[in-house]
Amino acid sequence: MSELCIIPLIYKEGVYGVADFSGDIDDDNAICFDYDTQYQILTYDIPVEGREMNRYSVPEDELIRTLHAVYDGDGNLQNITAVLNGRETLLYIRYEDDEHARREIRDFAVRNADAIVEQIRQCTDVVARLFIEYYSDSEYMDYHAKIGTAAQREMLRQKYRDEDSCDNAGNYPAENIEGDNSMLITMVRCAEGYPPETFQYAVEIMSKHIEEHALAALNKTEDFKFICAEYD
Repeated sequence: MSELCIIPLIYKEGVYGVADFSGDIDDDNAICFDYDTQYQILTYDIPVEGREMNRYSVPEDELIRTLHAVYDGDGNLQNITAVLNGRETLLYIRYEDDEHARREIRDFAVRNADAIVEQIRQCTDVVARLFIEYYSDSEYMDYHAKIGTAAQREMLRQKYRDEDSCDNAGNYPAENIEGDNSMLITMVRCAEGYPPETFQYAVEIMSKHIEEHALAALNKTEDFKFICAEYD
């Protein structure tokens, strides 16, 4: 693991890339990016209770070429982004206070749910189940939807002879429908407080939004169920 770059928390107003920082930078007042070349792992601590962030499958050349650090008029670092694997990725965001964090996370949660709703609406099959599954631990978080069609539900009934099997998302072969889990992790872990509680706040917003905006567009069976549950 070697040090890749250092991004100061205080600098001149503007937008900067890795090569734009000059002079000595105080490591104690900066975000230091370490990189494992062999496994393409990016590791860094954010200035929130010393939380470590790990990102996997990060192309080094893309990170160096596309990383941008944004500073406001007071010189405070506002966010760090990079385009990784063809997708703009949020690496860090600064919140002014708890209310600012809740507002930003709420706005993101709605946008993320909208992206999932749009994918759900593309389903033209008769739908028996719509699942929402989520999970979080110290650093990993996942939130996704999954569709169970009427035909798949009937196959499960025939296979297991157990109605409960029809309410288990893992029994359905459909792929998970995701938004931006990478950004969700960053938004949550950059907020002060207990990350699982912040994550649950986002989960409740997304799940309610999906229920309100996706269900009406589906061709549902009479015994359709919307099932939202945490998995382990």
